[in-house]
Amino acid sequence: MDDIGAAIGDAIADFFATPLVALLALFVGAYLVVVWLASALWAFVDMRRRTDNPIAPYASAAVVILASPVLFPFALVVHRVVRPDAFISERRLSELRDGALEAEASRPRCPECRRVVDESWLLCPACRRPLGHRCHACGGTVGLNWPVCAWCGEPLEGGGPRQLRVRA
Repeated sequence: MDDIGAAIGDAIADFFATPLVALLALFVGAYLVVVWLASALWAFVDMRRRTDNPIAPYASAAVVILASPVLFPFALVVHRVVRPDAFISERRLSELRDGALEAEASRPRCPECRRVVDESWLLCPACRRPLGHRCHACGGTVGLNWPVCAWCGEPLEGGGPRQLRVRA
């Protein structure tokens, strides 16, 4: 039995001793090392794009490197599970979009046609609905239902929605 084991061992040793197989084994080993280190670089860059934490990218790359060239696929799976879902740029773009929508929603609109109007306008340019009038004392724009001018404190004529006097 020992003769058969020794013969198989000698055959395997002779196979790996050939220059072509040794060169192929060297290329496979070099390929694994390059993929291992490239995976560590990918983990670093990916984590840097997903978090503001300055230590997290280095920790992620260190875990992949410390996992060795054999176990690094498991470290990459752990990285994929632990990393944040969205990129920093996506979160910032979402915040900007939400801010723009909020600013658009808070702009004053005409009660009749719902178009955006300026607070100082007296008439809606689209539907010609009265939006306000001028105070006779200071000339400031006041709302249709204001009893007094907010700018000068002067009581307004009629003091209510009946006053629709608009200077052309």
